Amino acid sequence: MAKKGKTEKVSVTLPTDLAQKVRELVPQGQVSSFVSEAVAHYIAGRRQMEALKKGFGAWKDEDHPDLMTPEDSTAFVRALRASDRGRQEYLERLWRENGK
Repeated sequence: MAKKGKTEKVSVTLPTDLAQKVRELVPQGQVSSFVSEAVAHYIAGRRQMEALKKGFGAWKDEDHPDLMTPEDSTAFVRALRASDRGRQEYLERLWRENGK
């Protein structure tokens, strides 16, 4: 459910059928938490959609000639993963050498 903290009471009007569905789904006494969680989820989705719209078109193929084919993308991801493994091994070695 939603995080606890300061709250504010608001009045919300729902269509009758939607209010009934909420009552059927949510135990009595938990409607506010349910609505709070639903609104938070909806807001996060809206913000994500706005960010995606703002970023749409930012990727230009001509700026990334090294990633033009699926094989190029696969090679790029493999290189990233290998780099991550190398860094992880390095950090683990440092950790062991320093007695942590």
